[in-house]
Amino acid sequence: MAELSKEGGGSGVVVVAWALGLDVGGEPTELRRASVGCWVIQSVRLLEVRGFTQILAAEKITAMTISFRIDRILGDRPFTEVGDPVLAVDDAGRGLLAVAGTHVAVAGGHDFGSTAPVGVYGIDDLTCRALLRTRYPVHAMAFHPRLPLLAVGTGNYDGGYFFEGESLLLDLETGSATSLIEHELGCQVLGLEWRSEQELGVLIAPPDDWQDKDAWHEGHVAVVHRLDWTVVPSRSITGYDLAGPRVAAPRTDRREDARQTVSGLSTNWDPRRNVRAVEELPDGRIVATLDGVQLESWLPSGQRQWAVRDNDGGGRDIVIAADERSAWVGLVRPPWEKRAQAVVRLALQDGAQLDQHTPADAVSLVRCADGLPALAPAGRNGERSRLRIRRGSRIYFRETISTQDGQQPGPGEAWLAAADLRSIPVAERPREPRRAEVDHLCPYSPENQVRHTSPAPAWRPPTVI
Repeated sequence: MAELSKEGGGSGVVVVAWALGLDVGGEPTELRRASVGCWVIQSVRLLEVRGFTQILAAEKITAMTISFRIDRILGDRPFTEVGDPVLAVDDAGRGLLAVAGTHVAVAGGHDFGSTAPVGVYGIDDLTCRALLRTRYPVHAMAFHPRLPLLAVGTGNYDGGYFFEGESLLLDLETGSATSLIEHELGCQVLGLEWRSEQELGVLIAPPDDWQDKDAWHEGHVAVVHRLDWTVVPSRSITGYDLAGPRVAAPRTDRREDARQTVSGLSTNWDPRRNVRAVEELPDGRIVATLDGVQLESWLPSGQRQWAVRDNDGGGRDIVIAADERSAWVGLVRPPWEKRAQAVVRLALQDGAQLDQHTPADAVSLVRCADGLPALAPAGRNGERSRLRIRRGSRIYFRETISTQDGQQPGPGEAWLAAADLRSIPVAERPREPRRAEVDHLCPYSPENQVRHTSPAPAWRPPTVI
């Protein structure tokens, strides 16, 4: 049993932390970033060690000095931290295995953000010894022959010109990582090999593909020499260090090999990715949405009761229905598909689908102050235009207002909009605001630096999640 003590305050809430520790759930919502925020960072560190797609439930907070006791870890299994493995490299001498996971969008992010996890495990007990999150997909890893270091090579194509990436050095004792390449964009690192205790062989992609079709299957090989790799400063590997002859560099897919490696070490392995929302039910059960699963239910004993699989993006938002016997779930669909995003109602007893609603446009499913669900317009730019404000007395969302000549405005003309809660929807289906019900309150600013360019009604910023 692990305990953490931290000074803080707050009334009784049951707290749940999940994917990447970006948020915590509970009642009342106002505690999410106030009194709770001072100690939830500590719980995130535990989640980072045990698994970023596991769910952690904590006991109630009742005193000024908080004794934070881990009550349950749900979804705990080997290699949970990395999700779907794409690369696995072992160090038989030290009994270690490094596993890199799929590069995925960050759950709950409000901007274009993605990450690829790298976990280092003990082969004997499969305990996660270190965890790293990289900005780019992982292509190469190599354990230092003597020192407690793991070299990690990452990168991808920027979509129009450059091959970007990083060469990272992970200290297995401290868990800290150092980005080594000097240039701001770095370079895509395709291969790594320790030639000796002081020499690291590096295979990198060309800087760009301008009039260079061979850049997609060739690269440059170099050998970087350092006397002591434990004290190498960040951004200290220069273009001169990486200069080398051009060689064939096929981009080999190692996902199947990685899957076979982790499956051979654990029959209980099963990828879990990107837990997006968590709610506690009155009977003590926990329900959650995640990649590949619309909704899953966990019993107080820690056993998963049921899960509703989804072949597309899985679930995102949860609103427990007023009868507490069902829940509305907003589903994720790939942005490149033309299909509308669906919202489904699932029975909390067994996950059976009771109802389905298909909005005309992208939405966020939120719970209003009266406990009923509503659909807040989410715009067309994915997470960048999505705004979740739960338990509001109105339906809040962000909207870009067109100029008089019909042209789209610049980024400074995004507004915070709201729609009043009017009639109770039929069969408790989520409310959808009509255009005539929408008021534009003030220019939208994610830093809460609101500038009123015209008179606006008195408005208190609601809690944003």
